[in-house]
Amino acid sequence: MEKIKWSFLTDLHLINRIKDKNCEASLLELSERHSGLYFKIIKKYSKTFFANNIDLNETTADKNLIIWNSAKNFKEDKNVKFSTWLANQVKYFCLNTLNKKSKDRLIATEDEILDCLNEKPTTENHENLFEFTGNILSQLKDPRIRKIFSLRYSSSEKKPSWCIIAKRLDISTQTAINLHNKGISILRKKIKSEKFLDNV
Repeated sequence: MEKIKWSFLTDLHLINRIKDKNCEASLLELSERHSGLYFKIIKKYSKTFFANNIDLNETTADKNLIIWNSAKNFKEDKNVKFSTWLANQVKYFCLNTLNKKSKDRLIATEDEILDCLNEKPTTENHENLFEFTGNILSQLKDPRIRKIFSLRYSSSEKKPSWCIIAKRLDISTQTAINLHNKGISILRKKIKSEKFLDNV
């Protein structure tokens, strides 16, 4: 089919060709039509991506895949235009990417801080480790931070979920995570400080 004839095909026709025949030519046409929309939404998240060290080139490379999946999952009976459907899929992609990055960073941060603590001579064993962190965290204005660390790390069993910790402190899950991250940041600065054994 010649290029000029593609313009006469509706989005729905292209979508059906993708669903029924896995038509790559239809995907390329659909992608060409909606690339502007895709990059417009990505641009809205670009500053947040940059702040979280997410490579924008990766989101660009995922464009055709997201459009392909959006076409495959498009529900004609929902009475929405494909552009609206695609816009929502791109938003979900951005939010999921940020969410995954946040979880990965949180896990890495926990491991990093505990590794650092274990390298110090004042933390030769498990008991001293928590005595050290407890001493620093007890000097903070917000007592919830020390409580969160106590709940999260003092047990030899599996670490309790953020949901359980939040429930015990009667705060939201996100607040529990934010307070934990604040504590992590303080501990990291203290460890790297030349006055390691001084008060906070």
